Amino acid sequence: MFAKILDWTELKLSPKEVYLEMGYGDVPPDKRTVSGVEDMLAKAKLEVVPRYCYTVVKGYLKGGELQIGNHSFRLGRIISRQLAGADAFAVFLATAGLEYEQWRKGADLLDAYWADVIGSVVVERCADRMEEALQASIDKLGWRRTNRFSPGYCEWHVAEQQWLLPMLGTPNPCGVKLTEGKLMWPVKSVSGIIGLGDNVSYQEYKCHNCQLASCYKRKH
Repeated sequence: MFAKILDWTELKLSPKEVYLEMGYGDVPPDKRTVSGVEDMLAKAKLEVVPRYCYTVVKGYLKGGELQIGNHSFRLGRIISRQLAGADAFAVFLATAGLEYEQWRKGADLLDAYWADVIGSVVVERCADRMEEALQASIDKLGWRRTNRFSPGYCEWHVAEQQWLLPMLGTPNPCGVKLTEGKLMWPVKSVSGIIGLGDNVSYQEYKCHNCQLASCYKRKH
């Protein structure tokens, strides 16, 4: 398993990304929001410790299921089509960290909202850095990668995280654990798989083919 704790500057996170996550789009935020977000970002820089880890495993697809070791993941047809042709699979986890949860817990109501949005952006940027590190490692093999896919995306049930995380080789990888409802804690965490090999490619998410309105990848 490869694991890394990120320095804040490695996230390459800008206030604009936070405003986009808040839904501002092309409309500029009001001065109070700008001031509040910038203040919270300055605090997050001192408090939040994002980190990620991943491991590469062998597996094979059959129908809408992915067999890795002794477990068969029911991915569904949409994800399975995207992963078709993979020679191996990266199991990954990225998180804003326990430090983030402690920092958010101490905020008042409005600051807690801004902290929540910042946490969402932080974990996405952390996962992006994970993908860059993964790509650098598979470049040596001449491999390409697919998009990253997570439990809760399309037809892949979120409960299957209980079998995914142990593949990272430690009970609580990156300090993340599962609740009784099979959700991750800290909340601002994302796990999943990425297809690797000669015969895969990175494509845009096929949101128009998926009916899961609550998916975190769905922006519209």
